[in-house]
Amino acid sequence: MLHHSYRKSVPSNMRFPCLTRLVLCLLLMALASFSAADSELPNIGDSASAELSQAKEIELGRVLLTEIRRGLPISNDPELVQYIQALGTRIISGGLESNFPFTFLLVENPSINAFAMPGGIIAINSGLFTLTTRESELASVIAHEIAHVTQRHIARNLENAKSFNVVSALTFLGAILASIYNVDLGQAALMTSQAGLQQATLAYSRAFEQEADRIGMHLMVSAGIDPYGMPQFFKRMHKYTQLNHGKLPEFLRTHPLTLQRISESEARARQYRGAYAFNSIDYDYARARALALSEPPTELIEHYRVKGRTPGGLSDVEHYAYALALSRAGRHEQGLRRLEEITVNTENRLTVRLANAQIRLAMGQTATATLESLDRIYPGSLPVTYYLAMSLIKEDRAQRALEKLDQLSRAQVQHPLIDKVKAKAASKAQIPWRSHESLGNFYAAHGQYDIAMEQVELALQSPGIDLSSKARIEARKIQLRQLEQQREQFR
Repeated sequence: MLHHSYRKSVPSNMRFPCLTRLVLCLLLMALASFSAADSELPNIGDSASAELSQAKEIELGRVLLTEIRRGLPISNDPELVQYIQALGTRIISGGLESNFPFTFLLVENPSINAFAMPGGIIAINSGLFTLTTRESELASVIAHEIAHVTQRHIARNLENAKSFNVVSALTFLGAILASIYNVDLGQAALMTSQAGLQQATLAYSRAFEQEADRIGMHLMVSAGIDPYGMPQFFKRMHKYTQLNHGKLPEFLRTHPLTLQRISESEARARQYRGAYAFNSIDYDYARARALALSEPPTELIEHYRVKGRTPGGLSDVEHYAYALALSRAGRHEQGLRRLEEITVNTENRLTVRLANAQIRLAMGQTATATLESLDRIYPGSLPVTYYLAMSLIKEDRAQRALEKLDQLSRAQVQHPLIDKVKAKAASKAQIPWRSHESLGNFYAAHGQYDIAMEQVELALQSPGIDLSSKARIEARKIQLRQLEQQREQFR
């Protein structure tokens, strides 16, 4: 485990952008979303008739997802994206009946935090990989946040406000996000909110926290995950606070932790009997990857070099992290040799071979044969398809890369990263309209509608576009124009 001193402070450009601009964008996009879903816009000034139904909460979640991707440093690393999504999906599939389309995000931020937003958005900071040491601990955070969504805690807070309307809802949600990454800004936003929401509502009530703990632990157990991961995580948070002279981690600003809460979670965990998984090899490699991609490579290389000389040497997971750090430092050949130190088995085969392919691609080589073999074993894998497409593009087989990416989309694997690679493949395959369309989708997913509109225009002007594709892109153009016009009216 890496020493905490490796963790960096959050640079100002990684913090949440100006709250005024954020809330403005949320409001305008929400109005457009609601207008598309309903024949009439909701009366945003009428608190008596306002109600955040589940359908509107899902719509609001779609709006928030776009702005979160625009304003926060969301990880696009295909392997970490897939791991977080898979862990979240596993927890949900353990027995949860919910209509929310959950999306799990990893924020590239070293602080200890996580948050849930209406409509099924769950985000965790990469700093949680530093604090946690077992998958059950990380799963407890995700399960807790899932419970906040399924029990509609934020929605219930909003509905209980005296002056609930769409404006107050978006202002409040923007303040929550801002408070997570810039506390002073979040508090100021709440103080000035026209909805008159109290700062105290930033934090979940004790009753909501108890409910999220109880339901979250039930979800863990239903998914076969060790329930003791939750009290263990609470203890780590408590110890972290003590070691930092009582300074609360950002997570505790919205999720108050008491000794009673720790003891209650321990008592609840004791009620469950059975064999539960407290860790997984996937977590170990994901944790190592998250640290290797976020810490200064020179410090990591020195850390592993020194540890490698100790009697115990390095574990397979540490060899993996060492290899990634060497590659990040441009020492690719040494990274490949370090991977050869790993004992490959069925549990780590995918991760190790992907690392080999990633390093070879960074060297300007290809790894198509290896990746095609992995694709047959792990069909529908985001990282496998991503690296395979990149390798095929290097071999001037861009059309084949597009085919593989389209297969992934048809398998309902959705991520902006896919659109970005599609754009590159289509450009290399000399299909300009597809390249521009994919880039437009990528920028739209991040709320950059002006750039998305430019790409749509270029797609429509490109040669070789067929009639059905042109009609689809024309419809997209109308949608983007409406969003951009509404945004301009309020600037």
